[in-house]
Amino acid sequence: QRLGGFGWTLPAELSAACLRMRFLGMLTLLLLVLQLALGGWTSANYAALACPDFPLCQEQLLPEVNFAQGFNFTQQIGPNYLGGMLDNQGRTAIHLTHRIGALIVSLTIILMAIRLWGLGCRQARNLSLSLVGLLALQIALGVSNIVFGLPLAVAVAHNAVGALLLLTVVMVNHRLRTVKTQ
Repeated sequence: QRLGGFGWTLPAELSAACLRMRFLGMLTLLLLVLQLALGGWTSANYAALACPDFPLCQEQLLPEVNFAQGFNFTQQIGPNYLGGMLDNQGRTAIHLTHRIGALIVSLTIILMAIRLWGLGCRQARNLSLSLVGLLALQIALGVSNIVFGLPLAVAVAHNAVGALLLLTVVMVNHRLRTVKTQ
């Protein structure tokens, strides 16, 4: 027998609102997956400390960057695995892109949380609060990584909370797709 209890049963007007939220849910999921991949790219290219200050980067609003080098997906794995093969401008391009991605994803998650809260049912509001709480924690951990020089515990927590955000957004999408009308 299949597991149950994971769908919502809502009044007709709320079911219609859920249908209208499906695009936002999928957009949020897509952007979050891209941001998580970008976080992996940031880590793999040792770009987390390319901008050692916040909210500026290298004490500038727009430091010198090299996007062609930073996003060369065919780059060879080099002998200097402890420092990577990119120069600072390539790493800075990756880091700034991760920051911009974080801003875009944050805005979509906040919009999703507002729309969920507006449904007015307890389950949707719980998911809304979960999204906002996890997002706030993720932002705090990301900034802490920069300010405190990438401590291991904070970096691991940043990855773990990213995974929890992904699970929560997947759950929201599942709920939006399995809603039933009373």
